[in-house]
Amino acid sequence: MILRVHKGQHGQDEYIVCLTEPASLDELRTRMLQNAKVRSGSYASGIIEDLHASIFVRSLDSLADYQKYFAKEYPSFDEYLRRRTRLSPQLARALTAAAVNSSGVYHFRPAYSFLTDQLGLDILTTLTGEPQGEDAE
Repeated sequence: MILRVHKGQHGQDEYIVCLTEPASLDELRTRMLQNAKVRSGSYASGIIEDLHASIFVRSLDSLADYQKYFAKEYPSFDEYLRRRTRLSPQLARALTAAAVNSSGVYHFRPAYSFLTDQLGLDILTTLTGEPQGEDAE
């Protein structure tokens, strides 16, 4: 599930990417490259690989962050999401339910300007194979 959340400090959309089924980083990378239909070693494949790293390596995994650091401070992942990311109660509940089978819930702040607005959400949906959720704004 991919949710578009509040605008970042430079006016760009931010996203929460919740994997609906467990997958390794290599499996996610392969899926994104296949879904993008790019040729191995091409400039486009380099962009997709960098995007993969931006989402799944360099972004905050909120689920792991909660489990490792905040489980004692917040009684549930739902409450952690509502307070730390300011999600509405219904979106926090939906993410908490999806996170049960997930290998990560990533808070992604894109570095690429083409990942803004509905186009950015459509690109992320196509590349990751994850469905779009309702906007968090």
